Amino acid sequence: MTTTNDSSQIAATNITTWKIDPEASRVEFTSRMRLMFVSKVTVKGCFTDVTGMLTVDESEPTNSNTTITIGTASLDTKMAARDKHLYSADFFDVEHYPSMTFTSQSIEELDQTAGHYHITGNLTIREQTHEVSLDATRDISSKTSGDSRLAFHLTAVLDRRDWGITWKRPIQQIEDQVNLELNIQFVPASSVV
Repeated sequence: MTTTNDSSQIAATNITTWKIDPEASRVEFTSRMRLMFVSKVTVKGCFTDVTGMLTVDESEPTNSNTTITIGTASLDTKMAARDKHLYSADFFDVEHYPSMTFTSQSIEELDQTAGHYHITGNLTIREQTHEVSLDATRDISSKTSGDSRLAFHLTAVLDRRDWGITWKRPIQQIEDQVNLELNIQFVPASSVV
């Protein structure tokens, strides 16, 4: 009798698929703005429409990959007039570009014990795609129902000009650097969220 060791089947058991829990996930940004040549204001905003998938290779985490899609019309800065302007063609142009997407290309493990990773991928905004790097920290917790869940905190600094967002006025100077912060929670793909 001959036995075979199907390594591909063994490897497949180490692959898990997760989906974003949109109720527990947020993408936030902060940017600085100078008004009337004098005062500096920090503008904070939050995108609440966040969806996506994560495939995790438990045996080799650096082979994992993720795609995150953010609905641009879900942006909220707690000021209706400012939000309306941000929805316009001067900024996100939500009518023509209803979403922006991040797709990972590579994951570097910096500290396995701390769950610290460096993620490089492509960020598409207004149909313009550029490579960005995210600093990521993973935390594993459990829901009260017993379902496992993966939580990630990711940060990056972006230059809005890379995606053609260049609007400014003499009396309203917006800094080009934008601080991005993602708090993302994933649940097993089979879960009902």
